[in-house]
Amino acid sequence: MRLRICKSSAFNYEISSYSGQPRVGDRYNQENAPGVAQDMARVLSLNKSACVPYSCFDDLLLTRESSPLDPGSVEQKYYARSIGFIRGELVKGGSEVNELVSITKQ
Repeated sequence: MRLRICKSSAFNYEISSYSGQPRVGDRYNQENAPGVAQDMARVLSLNKSACVPYSCFDDLLLTRESSPLDPGSVEQKYYARSIGFIRGELVKGGSEVNELVSITKQ
């Protein structure tokens, strides 16, 4: 597993983006700013399907994401190859759903 880490010295903040070939069960830190943002993710599936307002997708990466700073909240997120995040749903600690609606080219 390879992670790309972006750091901002102004806030002692790291954001990790996953690259390479993920495997079910892989775990990684997404953000690491102690006491501010400490998000962690675990790969649940590599072949999920989902429809969002933008389109329907197959072979999605599904992660389960949580943070020790908000232990009552767990979110499942879906990522499409070459697009990225397309859907997020709180499965513990709420009922919020975020979905990709459009893509704008700049």
